[in-house]
Parts: sequence; C-alpha cells; structure tokens
Amino acid sequence: MISEETFAREEGRLGKSIHVHDGVWWVRSAPFYCKPVHEFRPLPRGGACPHPLKAFMGYSHQVADPAHATRWVRWNILQGDDLRCFSLDRLGGKKRNQVRRGIRDCRVEVIQDVNAVLEAMKRINISQALKFESAGEGGTFLPSGYYERHEAAWRENMLRLFSHRGHRLVGAFVGDTLAAYADLIEVEGMWMFGAVKSLTEYLPHRPVDALYFAILSMAAQAGYCHRVVNGGGDERKGLTEFKTQFLLQPVSLPYYSRTLLPMERLRQLQGLVTRRGRARGEAGGEANVKPCAESPGS
Repeated sequence: MISEETFAREEGRLGKSIHVHDGVWWVRSAPFYCKPVHEFRPLPRGGACPHPLKAFMGYSHQVADPAHATRWVRWNILQGDDLRCFSLDRLGGKKRNQVRRGIRDCRVEVIQDVNAVLEAMKRINISQALKFESAGEGGTFLPSGYYERHEAAWRENMLRLFSHRGHRLVGAFVGDTLAAYADLIEVEGMWMFGAVKSLTEYLPHRPVDALYFAILSMAAQAGYCHRVVNGGGDERKGLTEFKTQFLLQPVSLPYYSRTLLPMERLRQLQGLVTRRGRARGEAGGEANVKPCAESPGS
C-alpha cells in the first residue's frame, strides 16, 4: 500500500508543488491554492490548513461532517459490499456479454516495462484525440498533433510518470497489439482510474470493458483496497452510465473551501495556466492534463 507521504514525495519528484503543514501533505492545484495530496482523507473543519504563504488564495479539503461543508463534489465510487463482492455475475446481462467478449479477445496485464509500449501508447493517444476532435468535444485532452510535435518530451514525461510508485500502467492486448490502457493510481488503500485510452479500430474487441473488469476484480481481491474512484463532476452522461454498469455509483461528498476569490474564478485561473503550459509544449504536457480520476471541482 502506498502511504500519503510516499505518494506526496513522488509527486514532488515529478515537479509538483508539494509541502507538509499541520500534519497534512498539500499540493498546489491552482495559483496559490492548495488541496490535500490525498484528497479523500476527510479533515475536520479548521483542523488543518496549508501554509498561508503557499495558499493565500485559499484551500479545499473533504470533511467528515456534512454540517461543515461549504459545497459538495460528485464522484463515481465503488466501495463497501459492491467492491468486496464485485464479480461478473453482479453485472447486467448486456454488460456481462460485453465483458466476456473482452476477456475472450484481450489479455490484460500490469505492464512492467513502459518503454516497450510507448510507441503503442502514442498510437492510442493519437487515435483517441482524433476521435474527440472529430466529435467536436472540448476539454483538457491534448490535440492529436501534440504527440508528433513533442514526441521526445512526451516519452520522457511518460517514463517519469510511471516511475512514480503510486502509478501503475495496465494494458489490454489483442494478440500482440496494445488496444487500450489505463493509468491506475493508488494512495492509502484507495485506487483511482487515471487516463483510460483505447484504439478506435479495436473497440469491437471490448478492450475497455476488459480493462475495467480486470482492474475492479483486482481491487476486490486486494484486502487493503477500500474504495475505487473514477472521475465524476460534469462528465458526459453516457460516460457516467458506462461506469454505473460496473457498479461505480455517483456519490456527492462534502467539501470545505476557504477562498479569496469565488470558486468559479479560481477554476478559470487554473484553466488558463493549464492552457498556457500546453501551448508552450512543456514536458509536463500529458501529466498536467486532468485524468479521469482527478477532482472535478476542487
């Protein structure tokens, strides 16, 4: 199990702004605004805060007592009996058949040598970006041309990301072809889906279904895993429905936020910083784009 401190130090090694204050590890999530590195660790209101000089714009954290909340954030969560008893039999009939197809056609495994699959990952990333672009979708994904224009920086960044002790790369292979992959993030017994990407032409083999089922089965069998989180917030309705087919349920969790500016303005500032960094082609590119599991509202 990856501890909060270990995860925080790994984040710092990758260049994120990390500090410890009041016994909590904090990460900068917007200019002079912080949240806990382990976002799902509820803190008592007023019980801990980041260093004032690092967060004079404000901070946010989950609270255990809903009476102390200033807002609520929705996440897709699998926990309790649904997690412990997760199995193929608990899925709906149509989804069971799709998963069976995925299991039959795909081999799912944790990838030990990321360098060996980087070219396949690049192909997948371009495929998914082209799909989003053709559908006219906005969001925080990198444009398809990024992976050719900044290939060396992207490759270096991926190798650094997956040297992080809290990240695991899980792949679904059709024969020898990597058809889909997921970034699985772990901290303090909680698993989070990071980016999940697939090759469009291999979707009939149901590689994403195979990935979801394999990862959630692994979580159910890991005695220390008590919760799996996969995004939330204002994601597409169809995406939320896909996740509920795997028993991930939308859950609203209470947050306490203390801000100098309204939350919406802070989100705008955060988006501006992300867009500027992407436009400069910084090596942090993909890691700075919000994965599925990153906070939709903090």
